[in-house]
Amino acid sequence: MQTINLLTFIFAATVSILPTAASSATPANALRIVDLRSFFHGDPPPPPKAPPPKQLAIITTATGVLPDAEIEAFMRAFAAAIYARDGRPMLSRLSEKYVINDLPTNKQAGEMFSQAIDRIPGATTIVIKSVERKNDMRTAQIEFRYTADNFKVKTFRFDAAGKLLWSDLFVLLRQQHGA
Repeated sequence: MQTINLLTFIFAATVSILPTAASSATPANALRIVDLRSFFHGDPPPPPKAPPPKQLAIITTATGVLPDAEIEAFMRAFAAAIYARDGRPMLSRLSEKYVINDLPTNKQAGEMFSQAIDRIPGATTIVIKSVERKNDMRTAQIEFRYTADNFKVKTFRFDAAGKLLWSDLFVLLRQQHGA
């Protein structure tokens, strides 16, 4: 009985402080209302990190491709970050203009990139298959080899300073919790 009274009090207090249509609710003074599950149980814990790869990926450039020192350095740092399961060192290698497709407006691209490093599988070999230069931008096709039969080719775009602008390395999946 006491629990019901407490919930009634919380609900009544929340409703009483909600802005009405007549009030001037601006973004500066608007209240942030969360769902009851988050209110009582808090935010869910972040998904666990994937286990680290057994070995640090070997970085190579395919035969016939003009080596690009900045892209190779990025890939070496990327492989080391995956091996350590720590994406924070990669943040300095992302351009200020770095974007992720379909990223919600309340999320930061660098933070999501760092979280992805904690969870994506580690390749055994990373091969720079091609580098196309256009103005101040470079687009690289990069093959991630996991086993002899399992590989994926991904696209990376870099700015003139060798910082990552965009990649199709991972996609965001939206999950709905509860229903």
